[in-house]
Amino acid sequence: MAQPKRRLPALREVPWDEFRRRATVIFLMLQAGWVALSEAEREEARRLVVKSKGRPRSLSRDEARRLGRLAATAAGAAAARRRRG
Repeated sequence: MAQPKRRLPALREVPWDEFRRRATVIFLMLQAGWVALSEAEREEARRLVVKSKGRPRSLSRDEARRLGRLAATAAGAAAARRRRG
């Protein structure tokens, strides 16, 4: 039997302060990861994401691995940023 869909909260029910705080943390982590990549790496990541159209399976194995390595580099920088701040 299918589960009933969850009701979305009304705007007044959303804890906006908590939402803003978490969004800020996520933004700073993403920014730290993006800045950790060189300009050439950022351009390569952009090219691969556009080529994949959000579907990594549409990349060749080497391209998918390269995108994964770029993401790992960015994630490592983001994690380091998280530990510092």
